[in-house]
Amino acid sequence: MRNLKIGIWMYSLVILLISCEKTEIKEPTTNSLEQLSEISDTEAKIILDNGNIIRFHKIDDGELQGAFIMEESDCSECSVLNTISELTGKEFSEQEAFWALSQPGTRIPSFLKMKNTSIHSKNIEEQGWARNAGMNFPIEIATPPSRRIVACKNSNFTSSIAGGFLGNPEFVELDKTPNNYQGFVNDCASLSPSACNKGPRYRLHAVMNNSKKWKGKICSKAVQNSSNDHYISNAPTGSICQSPPCSAYSGPEVYFEYYANRKWKSMKNPSGIIPEGFEIPANSTKVYTYSWKTNVKTSFRLRVKNAMGKDQFDFMMDKKDAVVDSGNGGDTPDPKNFPELPPYIDLSYGTLGSQNYRIVIDFTTIIDDKPKITIPVQFLPALPYYEDEVIFPNNFCGMRIRKADRFIWLDQGGQVVNTFPYNYVPENGPDDSILGLFGNEFYFGGIEFTGPIGSCDEANENWSFPYPFTQTNPVMNAPLKLVIELLQDSEIEFLNYNIHPQEPLDADELFEDVDFNELIEFFNETFYDGFEQWIDAVCEENPTDCPLQD
Repeated sequence: MRNLKIGIWMYSLVILLISCEKTEIKEPTTNSLEQLSEISDTEAKIILDNGNIIRFHKIDDGELQGAFIMEESDCSECSVLNTISELTGKEFSEQEAFWALSQPGTRIPSFLKMKNTSIHSKNIEEQGWARNAGMNFPIEIATPPSRRIVACKNSNFTSSIAGGFLGNPEFVELDKTPNNYQGFVNDCASLSPSACNKGPRYRLHAVMNNSKKWKGKICSKAVQNSSNDHYISNAPTGSICQSPPCSAYSGPEVYFEYYANRKWKSMKNPSGIIPEGFEIPANSTKVYTYSWKTNVKTSFRLRVKNAMGKDQFDFMMDKKDAVVDSGNGGDTPDPKNFPELPPYIDLSYGTLGSQNYRIVIDFTTIIDDKPKITIPVQFLPALPYYEDEVIFPNNFCGMRIRKADRFIWLDQGGQVVNTFPYNYVPENGPDDSILGLFGNEFYFGGIEFTGPIGSCDEANENWSFPYPFTQTNPVMNAPLKLVIELLQDSEIEFLNYNIHPQEPLDADELFEDVDFNELIEFFNETFYDGFEQWIDAVCEENPTDCPLQD
């Protein structure tokens, strides 16, 4: 009997200990929900059970305020945003979408807090009521091999949005590849040499101008095979890879951007120096449904980069006036209207001698009765570019070079000229720089020359190389070569004393006899990258004459 009592007592003790060690089940805390959903005061990301990712971004850029929503999916007909539109029967706000899709108890960022409860009118007021809406999507039926699908299946791609989130889209382009759609343009000139070793890379821009709202959808498939190979070698050109992996995947990327303060900004990193996009994995299909909404009119852009010829795309947008263009297509300005680069001007990017950049005015080489003038492009002021070629000014008669290092005159034999009236800056010694030999006035203020070039091409004007180039500014008739060595922060300015006796030309004064209204109109339609830097300079110097649209 005593043993029986001890046994019962021990059994009870074990049960008690087990019950005390039982883990208490708690509801998810707000902090754990935030970590799961990635919530902050300016952006939020919600991951649904079906794998869809919903991103919310606050637009807070000076006077421009608003929000961006994007849904990323692997399925062409699995849009939860579309399902909410169908369930509510109306256009919903980003605040309503966040409330419908966030887990109950999730903290709501200030920019996503609802200002009214209109969506509650159907008694669906619980937070997260639409999270399971994406679990009832139909399973996509595999397509027989005889039926080739480009990007997404067309019926799924269009039916899953039309009449829902996008309303009735007015712009639809299906089954597009860089090989069959003129909106794509070869982009190899702006990429590293290795990027196009296995075939051309292409870019595309779709721009919606002068609008407060824009919705759209893009389906993108990265086709990876031996004839459409996205892998780039990690080894330097011509060398053997020593540190595997020796190649890296570089697939097509999709960017969602808005225009503010004369700059395109990616919604993924609006403050970043280099914009970030979404890369499509190899042999995968991604579908992006997006919506922009701002308080004032601006421009929005969908951009594709690094696509190869057989990559596949479908596009839908709610407005037909979106400009789908590579950035230099559409109503392309006629290059015949641009100033031609004079044959005696040679633009270069290289370095010469001890890593110094040089401007060379060579009277030993005469072209069209002018000395050959070599100018390193990177020191020029902001200028427009077209198809990666600088549009060179034609309304100048000379140049001023600020913060140059030194200069020398050379004869036909390449020997330094150190006789009157020519000055030069020695390469070595206590006064081996313009700053050291001539002082701040000519270092910071600049050294300059003028002549019968640019708008003064036909003028009966002599070449002028005033002090410190020469001591007496003689008439230039000797076969000499002037070499001006530059520093990394040197600056080149264009002069025209008929317009400004002492000051350099403004950005909008650099060209004559050219109707740049066509260029401005083209820029306003496409925000062509090549014109952006020059347009920014025009607007900064003369805000009242800024040619950008209001």
